[in-house]
Amino acid sequence: MVSVPSTFALWMRFTAFIAAALFLASVGMVLWGTPLLPTSAPLPAAGYPFLVATFAGWIWTLVRPAR
Repeated sequence: MVSVPSTFALWMRFTAFIAAALFLASVGMVLWGTPLLPTSAPLPAAGYPFLVATFAGWIWTLVRPAR
């Protein structure tokens, strides 16, 4: 929900949505009793690159000079 405001670029909101969906799938698997580690493949490891891209976009948005 942090990425919903139009302050952030569309690509950033899209990567945040993908990361959230992948982590939600991971949570669902854990609730169903599947043992998962952060390095398990393909989930939740697939969500981390999207999360990092979102963080980089947030930082870029906040650090760049105001227009």
